[in-house]
Amino acid sequence: MENRYTIRKCSLIPNGASLKEEYDIVRGGPIIDYYESIDSPTIAMTVSFLDIDQMLGQEGITGGELIDIRVQINNFDDFEIKSKKHKLMLNSVRNMQTDTNKQFATLEFVSVESIINETSRVNKKLTGNVSNTVNNLLVSGEGTDKKGIQSSKKLEKDQSVNSYSFIGNLKRPFDIIQWLQPKAQSSSKSFGFLFYETLDGYNFKSIENLLKQESISYTKTDKPIEGDFRILSNNLNQTNDIGLNLRSGMYANKTIYIDIENQTKSIVDFSISDLSLKKPPKLLEGLDKKPSRLMLRVNDFGVAQKGAKKDEVQPASELAVYQNKSYIRNNLLFSQSLSISIPLNPSLRVGKMIDIKLPFKKGGSSDQAKTDSFGDERTNDPSGRYLISDLRHLIGGGKSETQLTLIRDVFTAKEN
Repeated sequence: MENRYTIRKCSLIPNGASLKEEYDIVRGGPIIDYYESIDSPTIAMTVSFLDIDQMLGQEGITGGELIDIRVQINNFDDFEIKSKKHKLMLNSVRNMQTDTNKQFATLEFVSVESIINETSRVNKKLTGNVSNTVNNLLVSGEGTDKKGIQSSKKLEKDQSVNSYSFIGNLKRPFDIIQWLQPKAQSSSKSFGFLFYETLDGYNFKSIENLLKQESISYTKTDKPIEGDFRILSNNLNQTNDIGLNLRSGMYANKTIYIDIENQTKSIVDFSISDLSLKKPPKLLEGLDKKPSRLMLRVNDFGVAQKGAKKDEVQPASELAVYQNKSYIRNNLLFSQSLSISIPLNPSLRVGKMIDIKLPFKKGGSSDQAKTDSFGDERTNDPSGRYLISDLRHLIGGGKSETQLTLIRDVFTAKEN
């Protein structure tokens, strides 16, 4: 049985748009669908309800209102969306069905920052530590970019160890931050950051540190059990796709870099063995060592110049020539995907680690169980530590559950 819940508050809040006063929609039996993802810079939510007062039609509600929600859940803190803190704004009204004395509609909410992002353009040169650049483009405060988002929400960030210089080229702030993700270096050997929003605020986190977090355990057994930390259903979406990996050049690639200033070129060969993985993939006949993708990139030292003086140049270690490892690291992170449904848990967030324990028969031909058709030796047991990449809370209609999409890097994951 799913967690019992009570919707204590669900109200539309005026925000200078069509609505003139707070409107309570609890009595309309709201169905709440809240969503966050490590691929998305903003959270989102839909609320479907029965509008017995036909307020949507009479007030001409088309968007701009904020929302307050509070759901009481057994054994957990309340799930809350606050208009002043989270600033989820009504973006559109969808699927509205009108009868004589009622209307049924779905309200779609997005973070206010996603709307601000559409009206913001960065047209200057930015330089300095990557994490500091993200902070300047995103949050409000002294010294931050006034043409950025200027959000009042909290930003949790890991500090990158490298700097990066570039010109904004009238790009949106969110687009620039996502473009910077693979260019941020977390240590001398590790590239790759993720930018996303959760219920607690914004995050700019290194993949390296995310995978080191403590995890919370969820278990599925063949016996019926009760409890908040059990798995209701699970589905292994995909495992390592060798053909797609070859197309993207994940195992080995060759890149030609053009130096505009000196009018020279250099060729860099990359192999996944350069990453020193714990369980590196092995393909038939050494295919993992043959470049499967050829790329051409331009190193513009003029754009990367840190200052006006000729000797104020970007260090070679911070240029694009060293970023292949980052793109490959991101691909590795998504090499296995698992979807599960669990009793509603409002304390979970994307970007957190979760330890999955599924019933898996071990025995028989152990050599067969641990070796795939390409001779890559590792366990096929889907149990293990995963990173939460997508989270959806479904509340309403007498049911409540949390649906998670989990990802893990099977090539560096610890043995179960």
